[in-house]
Amino acid sequence: MVKAYVLIVNESGTEDSVISNLKNIPSITDAFGTFGTWDILTKLVSSNEENIQHDISNGIRKISNIRSTLTLLVDEKLGFLKTNETEQKVLDKYMAKAFVTIHCSKSDEYSVMKNLEEIPEVTEANLLVGHNELICKIMSPTFNDISEIVSKKVRKIHGIKSTNTINVINNQGFSRK
Repeated sequence: MVKAYVLIVNESGTEDSVISNLKNIPSITDAFGTFGTWDILTKLVSSNEENIQHDISNGIRKISNIRSTLTLLVDEKLGFLKTNETEQKVLDKYMAKAFVTIHCSKSDEYSVMKNLEEIPEVTEANLLVGHNELICKIMSPTFNDISEIVSKKVRKIHGIKSTNTINVINNQGFSRK
């Protein structure tokens, strides 16, 4: 399977409309409203890279009110998912979630991934192609807890140069698997 994340900046106040249009793009499995620099985070999964490229170029980027996008391609060599579909649905409903992009030394990405897997609140992580070497998903009861996990656990991992936390707005978006 080929995966990618696309971070979206849209016109102010148009998140619901953009998310509604994202539902029509076949490879998008998840789309969430977010706090901060990015307005929406999407996850795309397909059997081939051409579908992903097509859905980004001819789907996402053609939606009105989108001002800019950043595509994070997943390198399938390394990654983990700790939850099954049923567990994930429960977590999505009752827990705060955030995605954290991680910049680390190329030689440290495998050890950083191993350390991320040992943090119970990190439910998923993937190796990326590009400036950010990794992305991980954190689930916790509150956003304050997520802040503590990032600052006291994730950022303490040897080899991490910088992180960017993208907090997800609960109840804005969709997940289909």
